[in-house]
Amino acid sequence: LNVTSANFTAWEQQTVALAAISQSAALVSYLAQGRYAAETDIAASVNTVLVIDPGSLADIYPNLGSLGLGFKTLQDMFSNDRLRENAAMIRYTLGMLVLRNKLINNNAMQDQIRAKLAQITPLGPAASEGHGEVPEGGEQRLREYSYEQLARLYQDTISTLPYRIQVQGKAAELDNEQIANRIRALLLAGIRSAVLWYQLGGRRWRLVFYRKRIQETAGNIRRKLIVTD
Repeated sequence: LNVTSANFTAWEQQTVALAAISQSAALVSYLAQGRYAAETDIAASVNTVLVIDPGSLADIYPNLGSLGLGFKTLQDMFSNDRLRENAAMIRYTLGMLVLRNKLINNNAMQDQIRAKLAQITPLGPAASEGHGEVPEGGEQRLREYSYEQLARLYQDTISTLPYRIQVQGKAAELDNEQIANRIRALLLAGIRSAVLWYQLGGRRWRLVFYRKRIQETAGNIRRKLIVTD
């Protein structure tokens, strides 16, 4: 079964967007540290930034099962027992929220990002249908080409803002072009989810005063995903 956000409350919808940010943060941390990061999880996160004119939350996150890592990470980040081991993910999550603030005040950059995203092919088996330029080399090359475009867009726009997320990890991983492209694409997707989170009523002060409620809501949604898996 496919669990969607169609009947979710406003608070649950905020939690979905926050879980999407957390999933991007977790995957950035995994890639930078050389830990296993499922390509399906990366693609599910990155594809959200390529939904240009969503009619609903479900258009952006069509299958909440693809955000399972995000809900687990969100639970862990709000656990007092696991603050140290999740320090990098917390830092990346907060960094994406800061960059949202910077981006939202720059209309020209928003327009630039939107125009470029419309030309980039989504990731997946059917990605080549009607989206952007398709290079030679098949599905793998098409996927890498999309990551390259997203990474370049991040560098041309977000990286020029007066705040930068410093990704820490193993030099061999960070120097790997394919991994670096995925990290930048994930950060861009996380910032997109941060914009949505704010549009849905999310505010940074709530992360302090509603820690337990956020953790419980993430857990409740995650249990629904497990039950219907």
